[in-house]
Amino acid sequence: MQRAVEESIRIRKENPELSVYILGQLIHNNQVTEYLESLGICTLREIPENLSGICIIRTHGAAPQTVEKLEEKGCRVIDLTCPDVKRVQNKAKALAEEGYKVIIIGKPDHPEVMAIKAHVDRFFESLVISSKEEAEKNILKIREFGKIGVVIQTTQLNENFKDIIPFIAEHSKELKIYNTICDATFKRQKAAKELAAEVDLMVVVGSRSSANTTHLAEILKPVIETIHIESKQDLINFKNLLQNTDKIGVTAGASTPDFVIDEVIKEIGEINS
Repeated sequence: MQRAVEESIRIRKENPELSVYILGQLIHNNQVTEYLESLGICTLREIPENLSGICIIRTHGAAPQTVEKLEEKGCRVIDLTCPDVKRVQNKAKALAEEGYKVIIIGKPDHPEVMAIKAHVDRFFESLVISSKEEAEKNILKIREFGKIGVVIQTTQLNENFKDIIPFIAEHSKELKIYNTICDATFKRQKAAKELAAEVDLMVVVGSRSSANTTHLAEILKPVIETIHIESKQDLINFKNLLQNTDKIGVTAGASTPDFVIDEVIKEIGEINS
């Protein structure tokens, strides 16, 4: 995440005469988006009719058709897709090339998943499922697939992966699985649960649109009282709780800047003192 932010800043500085755009939020964090826009890097919701200059592909990746469209308009495209996400795209495409029907475990409306699906759908339509319940609803389609390949959104919960796979295996004739959950995401979730065992309250810091951040909150809430905030300003809503809690743990999503985490920790200290 930090690499993509630093690269975007470098691109802006080295190309002062060109317009620089990012198609969608570079990472799911409003503070980072605002900072990049203050440097003159414009965030686009969609591709406009007239576009020139440099267009950065966000960390979540983009559909091949999107990249082609940008290039057709004469844009210089710089791909800052997260290496872990790129790895999922490549494995999903390889499965399709080998004749496997691809199932993507993840949220269908998440940009990472949409990009992965777009890469596979050039071969044939893939299936996105986010839960065992969704897998059960698609049982007829899964049975028809026969030869199935599975990849998973990098920020998905490992528990969700382990819950869905046995069901798919039961109804497939041949199954090839790539557990493509980002190692850093898995370690972050594990560390957060270990910290939760030592405190009375967990504070999760990061955008509500960030999958890895919301998943941190999801796995902690059954374990201990947990609040999810985006910035130190949100802490005012939990002032009484913070003042009456002895041990408070703080964790954050991968897309949360260090300065935001530091501000939250400082503010908690002042409220709790």
